[in-house]
Amino acid sequence: MKSAILITARLKSTRLPKKVIKKIHSRPMICHMIDRLKLAQIPDKIILCTSTLPQDDPLLEIANEEDIYCYRGHPDDVLLRLTQAAEEYEVDTVFNCTADNPFVDAVYIDRLLDFHTTFGNDYSTCRGLPHGTFGWAISHNAMKRACKIKDEIDTEVWGGYFTETGLFQWSELEADPDVNWPQLRLTVDTPEDFELVTRIFDELNGYGMVFPLCDIVDLCRNRPDLVAINANIVQKTPLPIKLKDESEEEISSGSGITKDQSECPLPMPT
Repeated sequence: MKSAILITARLKSTRLPKKVIKKIHSRPMICHMIDRLKLAQIPDKIILCTSTLPQDDPLLEIANEEDIYCYRGHPDDVLLRLTQAAEEYEVDTVFNCTADNPFVDAVYIDRLLDFHTTFGNDYSTCRGLPHGTFGWAISHNAMKRACKIKDEIDTEVWGGYFTETGLFQWSELEADPDVNWPQLRLTVDTPEDFELVTRIFDELNGYGMVFPLCDIVDLCRNRPDLVAINANIVQKTPLPIKLKDESEEEISSGSGITKDQSECPLPMPT
């Protein structure tokens, strides 16, 4: 069974233009993220998944410079792009993360992929990690099925196809207490977010080194002034999922697969 990290990345952001290639300590933010991802032991490869549009050409250059793979696909249909990337590189299980989350932790990549395989899930995620430090494990066959039932091209947020339809087996890994702080915002979508991330690099001396997620959380627990930098940022509300008519009939008939509630924790509130 082959697994890979698939990074969703575009340069179309509006609140903070070209945020994923903004530099922290003279290095694009996405490159700091790649440094962290390379520490994961289970995945066989890392694939940067971007669009075919010319505006995203710099991401191909970064993939080449960082010695990782690159797949270019649909600009807006992220779920289709990821599915086709997995097909292209013959990947059975995907760990997906987005390029605006520079602190995704290699330890939890490996733990989630192991959890995903152990439970035989179609889709797995981790509950309790700070916002912007998590990712999703998905089986390629489930991704292909989700592409067949969706009736939407804009799939920037696609998790609901696996968690809301009752057609897939899914569950959540619980984060350890030392990093369990879901209210802590460590994603980058605004200038305030970028300031916080930069300050964290400054405080933890992140010049060419990877510091663990537990150190980031510990710093923030002891420095409320840092947490206050982006405390007022409101996360954008994702678009609802849209299903083809025949998919809705399948769901209403109760023929879908749901997770075993006796073994799996309830979904984290959003």
